[in-house]
Amino acid sequence: MAVAVAACASEASGPGGPDAAWTEVASLPEPLQEVQGAFFRGQVYVAGGINGSGVVTSVAYRYNPPSDSWQRIADLPAPRHHMPLAVAADTLYAIGGFGPGGFVAVNTLWAYIPDADRWEARAPLPAPRGAGAAGGINGELIVVGGYGLGGALIGPVARYDPATNQWRNGRDIPTPRDHLGAGVVNGRLYAVGGRPVNVSMIFDVVESYDPVQNQWRGEPAMPTARGGLSVAVALGRVHAFGGETASAVFDEHEAFDPAAGTWSQLAPLPIGLHGLATAGDGERIFIVGGGPGAGLAQTSRVWVWQ
Repeated sequence: MAVAVAACASEASGPGGPDAAWTEVASLPEPLQEVQGAFFRGQVYVAGGINGSGVVTSVAYRYNPPSDSWQRIADLPAPRHHMPLAVAADTLYAIGGFGPGGFVAVNTLWAYIPDADRWEARAPLPAPRGAGAAGGINGELIVVGGYGLGGALIGPVARYDPATNQWRNGRDIPTPRDHLGAGVVNGRLYAVGGRPVNVSMIFDVVESYDPVQNQWRGEPAMPTARGGLSVAVALGRVHAFGGETASAVFDEHEAFDPAAGTWSQLAPLPIGLHGLATAGDGERIFIVGGGPGAGLAQTSRVWVWQ
């Protein structure tokens, strides 16, 4: 359901160009949706989500691009979905999310220890938070958006310092929302799209946060409003993939160039997806799992964009 938007540039695909072809790679060992991903120490990590039986799971996997192979790693300490993964200070973190039994937000923070293949608890979030987004800046973990107990949208930024194992609050996000995506470019976290809990109300809003100044600023709107999307960074651009409404999924792939302040429409996803995991290594972006239909749907397929 890709759409043409006159306000943004369009880039033709071609060998070595910005819309280089999608390549399908080894599938996940099982279908997962409402799962998030991160690129950590040369590999793609995903954890938690909802599996092909519709059950919230604690599984975790990593993908090795050179061997095109997946490996199951230690399970999360408890099942989670809508749980961001992010890297800060050379550590992979699993942040909040929802536990089994519905959409009850939790405040857990787990760090993955790759040498021991285990997850360790760290100081809990200041408040339960699911369906948020996160990124690492200057060794600090920055968590934005999402909603907490009772479905209340969360305004304050949560900032975690691994050195002290302590949290502090940052300035409230100007447009509170959940099911958003986030990417970090040049020390700013870009919060992209999302919705105000209601799946039928989707946002095109983009706002960026500077943790040094503890300030937000508005950015050019995303061409296609959507929630349930996923975001990754490649070549200094913030790429937004997929998303959903109450009845449909998006295949849109749009990228924001912070230096130019412009959006571009790029090669769409091979299929429409929501609740997908993305992970970027700076040049490539990996698309993992997700829901190929609105609501409860899962796939195990994986693609790479370069």
